[in-house]
Amino acid sequence: MALYNNLKVKAYGKVNLLLDIIGRREDGYHMLNTVMQTVSLYDTLELSLDESAPEGIEIVCDKEGFPLDENNLIWKAAELFKEFAHIRFGGKLIVKVEKNLPSQAGMGGGSADCAAMLRAMNTFFGTLIDEDDLCDLGAKLGADVPFCVKGGTRLCQGVGEIMNLLPSLDCGFVIVKPDVSVSTPEAYRRYDLLKDPPRSNLDYFLRSLSTGSVFSTSIYLFNVFETAIDLPEIAQAKQALKEAGALNSLMTGSGSAVFGVFETEEYAKTAAQKLKDRYAYCEVCKPLKSSYELMWVNR
Repeated sequence: MALYNNLKVKAYGKVNLLLDIIGRREDGYHMLNTVMQTVSLYDTLELSLDESAPEGIEIVCDKEGFPLDENNLIWKAAELFKEFAHIRFGGKLIVKVEKNLPSQAGMGGGSADCAAMLRAMNTFFGTLIDEDDLCDLGAKLGADVPFCVKGGTRLCQGVGEIMNLLPSLDCGFVIVKPDVSVSTPEAYRRYDLLKDPPRSNLDYFLRSLSTGSVFSTSIYLFNVFETAIDLPEIAQAKQALKEAGALNSLMTGSGSAVFGVFETEEYAKTAAQKLKDRYAYCEVCKPLKSSYELMWVNR
């Protein structure tokens, strides 16, 4: 049974500061070297329980096209958590979602919601499941979910499940989303067609990151999907961010969002003013050390 009447959490998105594909497993999954960074842009999930209704799940969201059934990762996370924790909801579990992170952007919106749901249920039902077990559950639902359970700045390898904590930069980001979308399967398909894909300088990136230098770290930003996808809208967004003052710019994940790195959040805010009329999605954010925040609970 639930410990609370309701609770509300933030599910923070991410960017990939570096993303390289280094091989492929026999089961077809691609092997990655990627450095993921939690950012201060988020969705919210509010959980409540209707004890007068039959056992079940209801997702509520006014975002057009947002799935409200068992195809949603939030729903899948709830069912998987229930089975793992050997609990009953004790009624209908209602999840109200405020969707702010864009879809098909490479910002991990679906994974962030999924991870936040796992952690929120752990609090809501008082099950005290440790973080590593939540990561293992998350890995069954998506490659980015384990990172979104832990958050911060992490080197993620394998298919994303092998994680090492890294120091975080003190900087600002501007994220824009061109009016184009690319699905993750399509991005991997295009990558597989490349004959000689470029490679990252992971060692140099990690060495620069360890110094805390925003300038030197930004030099080694890398995303192999930029070559694979090769859309003019992506190149134009990268150039626009640089012209607005970014030290460097990069597409995140499989796209299509693009972020610029700025020495401070104030510099990022100034740059965003120059870009907001050009891009419908143009947001300022900063690195965070956690991907989840409990906003409030009511007993």
